[in-house]
Amino acid sequence: MIRSLDAASNRFLDGLRDLNRRMERAQREVAGGKRVATPSDAPDQVVSLMSAKADLARLEQIQANLGRFKTEVDGAEGVLQQAVKLFDRVRTLGMTGASGIQTETTRRGIADEIQSLIERMVGIANTQVDGRYVFAGDADQTPPFRLDWTATPPWGAYQGAAATREAIHPTGVTFRVSLDAEWIFANPDPALNVLAGMEALRQALLSGDEQAMRDALAPLGNLAAHLNAALMFYGNVQTQIAEGLETASAMKLRLQTQAASIEDADLTESIVELQQVRFTQEAALQVRAAVPRRTLFDYLA
Repeated sequence: MIRSLDAASNRFLDGLRDLNRRMERAQREVAGGKRVATPSDAPDQVVSLMSAKADLARLEQIQANLGRFKTEVDGAEGVLQQAVKLFDRVRTLGMTGASGIQTETTRRGIADEIQSLIERMVGIANTQVDGRYVFAGDADQTPPFRLDWTATPPWGAYQGAAATREAIHPTGVTFRVSLDAEWIFANPDPALNVLAGMEALRQALLSGDEQAMRDALAPLGNLAAHLNAALMFYGNVQTQIAEGLETASAMKLRLQTQAASIEDADLTESIVELQQVRFTQEAALQVRAAVPRRTLFDYLA
């Protein structure tokens, strides 16, 4: 015959089960430091927690991408500063060579120095950062130019591709992060072709033709402005990347705080809860053990 428990015993067992659940949860929080380990721990907050974690993962990827772009852009901006200074030297040499006091020998010497500056400019165009040709556009494993003084022009045709890479700002806005070497150094527009302008000046100096020298000097101001525009572009990209990294850090901190407020346990509170539950459980068991167990026969005796 199966005997059912009386109401008091049922209440006691229900209370004991509740104490056990509270103890298990407190122990889990103390051991793992997490208040929400499974969706059932806080079903009303799971969606918010998962959304915060997804946004954190997205921001971490954006931050990593911006970090890689920063390395490349910093390298590109640094060598373009050198290119601007190098071109200033070309202009100085050109004005010196075009002066009437130069001899054929000194002009040839100036032309030879300009030739070496063209080689350096091509070297800048072929700059690599972290194994990538930063001015080769999307074909970043190919050097933009191959210098050959027996060819015309000596730097040859552009070997890279258009620069279409874009970075994503943490707010979702995209922005360009690079220019290609063809646009910067060998622009299809003759008025913006830096290398062609340098070579035209060299050839004019070698010819000794004063009018040709004046004609070669005339576009150098615009070419210098073109190089400075490329340098300014990379300076602006540096600013955008720095601001993007700062924004990502601020957004991550806010999301981490939000996730922690849902997920992380208050260890002090959990320890106190564990101690209180243990004390309550022990007290309940002691009280229950002290309750006299009498049957009807005890009263009849």
